[in-house]
Amino acid sequence: MKTPTYLNDKSQVILLRQDEVTNKSDFEINDLKIKFKGTESVYLYIEDFNKKDMTFDFLENSKIKLYIIVRSSKQTEYNFLLNVKSQSNIDVFTGLRNKDNVSVSINRTTNVAKSATIHLNNAIVNMGHTYINEFVHLNEEKASVNINQLNIGSYNDLTNVNQDIFHNAKHTISNIENWLISNSNSKLNYSVSGRIFKGNEFSSCSQSNKGIILKELGEIEVEPKLFIDEYNVEASHGAAIGQMDDEQLYYLLSRGLTELQAKSLIISGYTLPFINSIQDEDIQQLVERQIHKKITEVDAL
Repeated sequence: MKTPTYLNDKSQVILLRQDEVTNKSDFEINDLKIKFKGTESVYLYIEDFNKKDMTFDFLENSKIKLYIIVRSSKQTEYNFLLNVKSQSNIDVFTGLRNKDNVSVSINRTTNVAKSATIHLNNAIVNMGHTYINEFVHLNEEKASVNINQLNIGSYNDLTNVNQDIFHNAKHTISNIENWLISNSNSKLNYSVSGRIFKGNEFSSCSQSNKGIILKELGEIEVEPKLFIDEYNVEASHGAAIGQMDDEQLYYLLSRGLTELQAKSLIISGYTLPFINSIQDEDIQQLVERQIHKKITEVDAL
């Protein structure tokens, strides 16, 4: 199986395409159950894979950086189960790259054990219809999750996202930050929930949802929700959705930039925090190219 160019110099690569599994890593794969341990950067490339259920086990005290690239040319559905064992610190980047205007569904459930942390960075800059169900269970004390998600829609893209965090133990922490951009006629629909159950005191749950609509026909709808059944906790949520700042735009136009250049510059500043969170330079450049294409190569600005 041919390796994508941007993964050629990586030492730990797993390729899943159609019915074929190519393991160029040091990690064990048994019936699409992968066990990760130690301190490594691992790259998982999935293209039109015919099996939809995968399990990732991150063993105790691991510090894994996992980069997942999903590329689809047909209707696709994947179910990911992530088990993060105690004392682990895991970074998972997930990027969706459709070849055509197709439908992609990602259902991911993450279980986090005692004193473990997982960072979920998701880049949704693909074409077509995208459906994501993200469920995170903080099952033991001092478990934590950080979700950073960038979603850029263009043309007639439709994205439906459900993010749901379950605080199942005391002293658990969750943070969600969504950066959303609707270009052209795209529609981005988000349901964001945090749940702290009774008895799980000293927990913290926060949500931040920011969106920019570039065209009148674009839509961003966010429904932030908190379900709190305990007093001694911290919880906050919010959504700020609007048009591009006219004063910023006017200032840049007055400096000689075209409207396209000005809007692209503003959007670059908006997406910079997410871009900077990607620690692999090749993956970072891949996402930057996708963003540029979504913003500039349509008649939407």
